[in-house]
Amino acid sequence: MPRPSLLLLFFLIACRLMAQSPVVSFPYPTSFTVAQDGSGNFKTIQEAVNAVRDLSQVQVLIYIKNGTYREKLVVPSWKTNISLIGESEDRTIITGDDYAGKPFPGGTDATGRSKFITYTTHTVLIEGNDIVLENLTIENTANRNRQGARVEQAVALHVEGDRCIVRHCRLLGHQDTLYMATSTSRQLYQDCFIEGTVDFLFGEATVVFQRCTIKSLANSWITAASTRPGQPFGFIFLDCSLTADSSVTSVYLGRPWRPYARTVFIRTQMGPHIRPEGWDNWAKTTNYKTTYYADYQSRGPGAASQQRVPWAKQLTDAEASRYTLNTIFGGERGWLPAPGLTYRRDTSFTVNSAYLNAKKKYPQISVADPALQKSVSVAANWPYCTRNGKTLFLDAFSPVVRAPKPRPAVLLIHGGGWRTGDRSMNVAMAKRLATAGYVAVTADYRLSTDSLYPAAVYDLKDAVRWLRAHADTLEIDTNRIAAMGCSAGGQLAALLGTTGDLPLLEGNGCTTGHSSAVQAIVDIDGLLAFDHPESGEGDDSRSTSAATYWFGGPKTETVALWREASALTYVNRTDSKPAPILLLNSSVDRMHAGRDDLLARYKTRNSYTEVHTFADAPHTFWLFHPWFEPTMQYTLAFLKRVLR
Repeated sequence: MPRPSLLLLFFLIACRLMAQSPVVSFPYPTSFTVAQDGSGNFKTIQEAVNAVRDLSQVQVLIYIKNGTYREKLVVPSWKTNISLIGESEDRTIITGDDYAGKPFPGGTDATGRSKFITYTTHTVLIEGNDIVLENLTIENTANRNRQGARVEQAVALHVEGDRCIVRHCRLLGHQDTLYMATSTSRQLYQDCFIEGTVDFLFGEATVVFQRCTIKSLANSWITAASTRPGQPFGFIFLDCSLTADSSVTSVYLGRPWRPYARTVFIRTQMGPHIRPEGWDNWAKTTNYKTTYYADYQSRGPGAASQQRVPWAKQLTDAEASRYTLNTIFGGERGWLPAPGLTYRRDTSFTVNSAYLNAKKKYPQISVADPALQKSVSVAANWPYCTRNGKTLFLDAFSPVVRAPKPRPAVLLIHGGGWRTGDRSMNVAMAKRLATAGYVAVTADYRLSTDSLYPAAVYDLKDAVRWLRAHADTLEIDTNRIAAMGCSAGGQLAALLGTTGDLPLLEGNGCTTGHSSAVQAIVDIDGLLAFDHPESGEGDDSRSTSAATYWFGGPKTETVALWREASALTYVNRTDSKPAPILLLNSSVDRMHAGRDDLLARYKTRNSYTEVHTFADAPHTFWLFHPWFEPTMQYTLAFLKRVLR
């Protein structure tokens, strides 16, 4: 048998190495800031949209500072997975004034028309899939033209893309305010305020309005659906409120723009301006044979169910139960809309709330709160990074007495399901570590209420780089830094320790020129593998899981991100060795997901591991006596061994 050539041998070795290593993609930016004063990345929203990678497979956040943006904004079909998040819904304004019949600037449009038509009057046009709009005002101010005559169609928001979510937005216009186009588009509007005059909610998409306020500015029609034949759902209003200007007294719920229009109002508060008959047939007497108009448990003066037109329907309880987001947006192209970026701080997880919850089963517990020793100093509120207008801080707990050589440091990462909690929750451990001679640092990171994965990872890697950049001031040994976290913080600590300086998760750092790698991991009941069969994360059958919030979508749609955020994914990397790891676990089985697999892989890499499980202990055991002191003893012994 002939000997293989050197080139062939090299090729085979390269293929094997590639098979053993996780796939690493080039890290494109995942966030931009738009500010008219020049303090952001761009001054216009369109510039930021244009800068997003074409056909992005990860959600890109465009944070828009307050201001009035006079733009005809287009998110084209090749710009996907973008979140346009305003600083505040009433002060972040995108405005335009085009209307049907208005002369087109420059002569003619791309189709040769010299004037705008309804479908080109938009202030904002969304063609790309998976777009999120939040905390914005989008308006079309064309009510009258320059000669004082009333204008007709003037669209504020025109959506054609699939899986579009609009939350906490104000959509302002007159006739045709919101155009929900194309039968293949699914759209969700939550907690929005929408106003207009004639047919101001129109189109053929499948759309849910949830907890929205719909205000009529004239005696007219609210909806004009053009649902396609065979399309199971059209417009659905869930728990909304229908209001009107004080001069408005006669408004129809809707009329069919096309014969198969489907519109349903469920548990809707209806003002006195809603006509008793509810629906209009658009002067086409045959429309009643094909339209589907229905109410269910409507309330208020306009909810005159007994006086509705005879061809409208009152849903039964069983029929109304079908109208859930999962059913409406399901089918072969099933879609569970991701939870929103609320920008409202979630304070549901604190030491006190954890104590009250754990005390129900463990009445003997007490909160661990060691006194701050005179031998420890605290330097609080160090700003280490500012992103999208949010400044992240850290606190450093250090021994007062100078050491003969730089000290090892421990970055403490709080838990809270990536959604809640704060750095103060790790103060007890920081005090204990500093008393033992370590520089202990508690750090903020962005939570899922304002930034999705991987923002938190970027932040904590920035914190590590910041520690190295300020090593002289803090008397830190840059070769002896550990990441220690609890629950979600434990997951993040494990990810830091297994990824090292992997470019995929570095982000655009506030501090550059330093490594983000850590030399030890202490993971206290934090997940190691999100997609492991033993993990309970991603089960949204009862309520949306914390991980679904963090990743911006259910596991079925974002599984690649779930794997990317799992420490287990990176243990077998051939370009670096995972940091030694200490696993401290409660008796909650699902928090052990992937542990045995990780230990087996660590063994093949000849990297140190240590595991301790507290029998009959709650998930938050580290916060309380009698588990706090054993937790710290295990931690200190481990750190002494691996950071010596």
